[in-house]
Amino acid sequence: MTDPAPTAAPGPADDARFEQIQEAIGVVVRRARDTQLLEALGARVGRSLEGPAYSTLSRLALAGECTITELSGLLGLELSTVSRRVKALEGEGLVTRTTSPTDRRTSILRLTDEGRELFTAMSGAWRSVLVEVLHDWDPFSVEVFAELFSRFADALDAHVPDLEHATPTAAAGR
Repeated sequence: MTDPAPTAAPGPADDARFEQIQEAIGVVVRRARDTQLLEALGARVGRSLEGPAYSTLSRLALAGECTITELSGLLGLELSTVSRRVKALEGEGLVTRTTSPTDRRTSILRLTDEGRELFTAMSGAWRSVLVEVLHDWDPFSVEVFAELFSRFADALDAHVPDLEHATPTAAAGR
C-alpha cells in the first residue's frame, strides 16, 4: 500500500472526528490497564498478574532481552518503579537477571520459560477477547480496522520523539 498524497491541514469540520478518535483512544487505554480486565485474562490462563506486572512482562517479552535502564525507557517509567516491578517478577520466577558479558555492572533481563509461557497465554487470552468483542463485525471491517489501527499506532510511535523535542510554540503550529 502506498502512502496517500499529502492533504490540507484538518479544519473545523474535522474537529468532531478528532474528538471522537481521542475519546475512543481514551477508552482503549483505560480498558487495557483495567484491573478487572487483566484479572479476567489471568483467570482465563490460570495465573493472575497485576496490571503493572503484566505490562512489564509484556514489554520485556517483546524486547527479548534488555537492561533495566532500557526496559525503563521502553515502558516510559522511572528506573526505581521498573526495578520494583522486575524484582517482583523475579520473585515469581518469571524473569531472570544475568550479568552482562561486556559490563559486569549491568544486568541483562530475560523472561524465564515460565514467564514466556505466561506471556504467550496472556497474549492468546487478549486475542480471544478481541474475537469476542469483534464477533459481529464482518471480516472486511475487521481487516480494515486492523490495517488502520496498526497504521495509526505506527504513526503515533514515530511521532512521539518529535513531540518530546518540540517547543510549546512549535507544537502548537502543527
